[in-house]
Amino acid sequence: MAAGSRSGETISPAWRMLPSGKAAKGSPVRETGDDLPLVKRSLKGDEQAFEELVTRYEAALYRLAWRMLGNEEEARDIVQETFLRVFRALETFDQSRRFSTWILRITTNLCIDRYRRRKMRLLSIDVDDEEEDRRPIVLVDPGRGPEADHGRTSLAETVGALIERLPPIYRAILHMRYQQGLAYEEIAETLEIPLGTVKARLHRAHRQLKELLEAAGIGLEALED
Repeated sequence: MAAGSRSGETISPAWRMLPSGKAAKGSPVRETGDDLPLVKRSLKGDEQAFEELVTRYEAALYRLAWRMLGNEEEARDIVQETFLRVFRALETFDQSRRFSTWILRITTNLCIDRYRRRKMRLLSIDVDDEEEDRRPIVLVDPGRGPEADHGRTSLAETVGALIERLPPIYRAILHMRYQQGLAYEEIAETLEIPLGTVKARLHRAHRQLKELLEAAGIGLEALED
């Protein structure tokens, strides 16, 4: 079956094939129109309203953090820290903007900070695109990824392991676009980068993922069956 499309764009079949499990559960982040009343009630000390915001966003934030960090425990830590920061900084939230955009940005920035603390090479959001394009792709045997610890060998899990080889900001953009269903404009607003940069990085992410798949001997036709 061919991959779907949105606004004339072919959706990457590889990204559609991510393994199911904790990181794949829940609904995409979409503004419901009810966030602002909950925010206002939370600012007045309504604990139930804040708990409802937590319930509404915790699954989506976990999926994003898990996709960027590749570690369940760290992803849970990031989600907890996100809500702590939201609680402490709620008064600074610009109520003319989308709450979902604000909270996704906090999670993304926390994930990037976590990578810096790991002292890993990080492709930051503000890196020059030409420099970004020159960075080598480190090819790792997908059988030696985290999925192998659980003896999983399906094609979907192999693709997931290959996606983990992409720079974290590419993984974040792919996740926001294809798993959370955000429009280009929403991604640009969330990451505070120009719309053209979002499109360019999504294109580079597709290209690098294709190279990884080809190096692993996986043809695109295998993903579309």
